[in-house]
Amino acid sequence: MLKTLASHNEWANRRIFDACSNIGRTQLKEIPAGYSAEDFGFLHSDSVVGILEHLVQAEHIYFELAHGREPRRIRTEDLEELRDECALTDRAYVEYVGGLAPITATTERFLVPWLDFEITLAEGVLHALTHSHKHRADVSMLLPSLGGDGIEMDLLQWITEQRSGE
Repeated sequence: MLKTLASHNEWANRRIFDACSNIGRTQLKEIPAGYSAEDFGFLHSDSVVGILEHLVQAEHIYFELAHGREPRRIRTEDLEELRDECALTDRAYVEYVGGLAPITATTERFLVPWLDFEITLAEGVLHALTHSHKHRADVSMLLPSLGGDGIEMDLLQWITEQRSGE
């Protein structure tokens, strides 16, 4: 199931970055009229590019922590750099969960320093990828106010596309 989620995440991230590429770079850095990040329960990003930077950073952080490594800070407002970083991390998740034994996924743990407790490898993957789903939805909702189109990223849509290619 984690492989399905990771593959869907990779596909959905690619779709949201594609949708953003149809909007001017300066618009992606602007705060849309009538929008406040606080309305969506987070305080770190008021622009589409800021939300995407947070999404990419969060995926990277959880992946690195799960591997016992110190995450690096991803700090860029360049959409293509974020897309590239995201694609690398997404591919790493797909490969990682493809080789992750179920017993290891549910018994091995890592520390999330800001929470001050440990979570299992499976919980780390689930959190990172469902967290990304939430923020892709935020971006999709904002795109029409910037002259773009919101997009569908539903799991069943991904399954349909996967099966139509068989």
